[in-house]
Amino acid sequence: MFFASDRLARRDLALWRALPRLPKLSLRRRAQLFHLALLAPALFVTVAFVGWPILKLVQISFHELRLAELMRPIVKPMSLANYERAFGHPDLPRVLMVTAVFTLAGTAGAFLLGLASALALGALEKARALARVIIVSPWAVAPVIASLVWAFMLDERIGVINAAIVGAHLSELPIPFLSSPDWALLSVTLVGVWKEYPFFAVMLIAALQSVPVELYEAARLDGAGPFRMFRAITWPLILPVAAVAAFLSLLSSFRNVETILVLTGGGPARATETLAVRVYTETFRFLSPGTGAALGMLTLMIGLAAALFFWPAIRARPR
Repeated sequence: MFFASDRLARRDLALWRALPRLPKLSLRRRAQLFHLALLAPALFVTVAFVGWPILKLVQISFHELRLAELMRPIVKPMSLANYERAFGHPDLPRVLMVTAVFTLAGTAGAFLLGLASALALGALEKARALARVIIVSPWAVAPVIASLVWAFMLDERIGVINAAIVGAHLSELPIPFLSSPDWALLSVTLVGVWKEYPFFAVMLIAALQSVPVELYEAARLDGAGPFRMFRAITWPLILPVAAVAAFLSLLSSFRNVETILVLTGGGPARATETLAVRVYTETFRFLSPGTGAALGMLTLMIGLAAALFFWPAIRARPR
């Protein structure tokens, strides 16, 4: 029995030695493979939930389909009719202008307010935790719920903001914040600023905490004032984080649908109809997913252009 087991062990050893040997990997190569293994789940999710929908978006944009036909195999021929209908619409320039105003003005306002909040919080010595909770609270509220609250507050008849304005004799009549084309875009943009600025505040607070205190102490010894220290020390060191935050917030404002739909529905007189709202309207109200997909491709191209624009600032290293 012992000799039989010994023969089996020697046979297994011979078979093991006969197997082709894998080349020995260096420590750096093994670390790279380990990092790729860690990234594999994220890559799979990205391909499944981002890459595949983009491919379907491209496919739908070249076919004239109804909403009910999306769940069936596409048998219709390819055409450019959706792009001609989407890009040839006379309202497209106005929609792009409204989108630019809402996105750029909203992101700029949120950035300035978030930066001011982060700097003020950094200089605060007492009640810093309470101030952080107050700053982050708008970000924690669901967008639809926040928009409903703002819709009641800005209402021309029962809104508390109009009641305060009329009560303080700042205006004889209530201001139609959401029902006038002159006020609607400004109102939804300010609501977007209120919703987005906590994101900037959180990101910039983290960036400010990474700035070495020794740099400020050396600058004070050289006689530098607050503005010079911000321009020479603070801003260069927080610029990469600020660029990432601005890019993410820009995309968030660019695809913001729920705030505008709840507050104005894209009106009055399409004064607040952005490109994202137009995609929603074409797809779900007019039941034309092909036209909505063509506008979605335009949205995708604008997003890629924004990514290329912010890429140098994101890749920049603090000096």
